[in-house]
Amino acid sequence: MIETKCHWCGKTIYRYKGKLTEHNFCSHDCQNKWRSKEHNPAGYLKNKNSPFKYLNKELNKTKMTKEVKTKLRQARLGTGEGKGYAKTYGKHDHRIAAEKMLGRALKPGEVVHHIDRKKRNNLPENLMVFSSQSEHFKWHKKHDHEEVMSNVRVQTT
Repeated sequence: MIETKCHWCGKTIYRYKGKLTEHNFCSHDCQNKWRSKEHNPAGYLKNKNSPFKYLNKELNKTKMTKEVKTKLRQARLGTGEGKGYAKTYGKHDHRIAAEKMLGRALKPGEVVHHIDRKKRNNLPENLMVFSSQSEHFKWHKKHDHEEVMSNVRVQTT
């Protein structure tokens, strides 16, 4: 084993010759701090030009173009179990329908609710938009309780 120093904290560490790299670290914590913008702004800028960036450019020249997205979508379409929310290009269909209904993009944190509780029924009259998850939860708390109570009344009569 060869004695070397941690590139971040300077602690003495031991590595096999085959495991030595340009930058050696005593722990993942030191390695992450060396790579982070917060702890090492100068080093962070240097690491942005990693060999993987160039390798990815060479191997993936087209990136995610509209054509590639369409091809991937067609390949995956219908392969799921059909239990979750339907998506179009990675975005939930009910959110797309709600945005069209509102005439604007949904804000971060806004929640779309299906009135009939059927995930695939994305008709505008079946969708409600809540400003937050807590508002959505309050609505459910009130209406779920009312629904349970109405079922109890029906069974007792």
